[in-house]
Amino acid sequence: MRATVTLRRRVPWGDIDASTVRDLYDDHAALLDAGDFDGWLELFTEDATYSAIARENVERGLDLATMRCDSRAMLADRLDAVVNTQFFARRMTRRFVGAIRPVATAQDSVTIAASFVVIEALVDEPPFVAASGAYDDEVVRVADGLRFRRKTAVYDSPLLTTSLIVPL
Repeated sequence: MRATVTLRRRVPWGDIDASTVRDLYDDHAALLDAGDFDGWLELFTEDATYSAIARENVERGLDLATMRCDSRAMLADRLDAVVNTQFFARRMTRRFVGAIRPVATAQDSVTIAASFVVIEALVDEPPFVAASGAYDDEVVRVADGLRFRRKTAVYDSPLLTTSLIVPL
């Protein structure tokens, strides 16, 4: 049986330029893939929230997230722990973000829906799909460009293939 897909209604971009939003998502993917966590953090407002949550939990109305950070400082702390204290198998990732659509606009902000796929390759192993899903984000205009105020990665599978070491 085929799953029913409910598309969120697309709305106009408002005062926010679509190509600038695309650049923000491209920077998000490229910075994480390069391991430039300091650069990636600059894409967020100080009060930004980040969460990675299974679609199953979203559909059931459960708040349980695999990763949740309630500010940019919490994100920085998480990434500092990854870089300086955790040990894990070396890996390369490639993120692909597409179907970026505005679904709600407000003054100087837009809620974005986008699809993502994360490909991961561990040393001496073939690449595999580590995660796929959809972003549910809020992007805001700040003095020097656009930033994420909320970034929610809803991954499709109830389980991730490997540990969630860095954000999706």
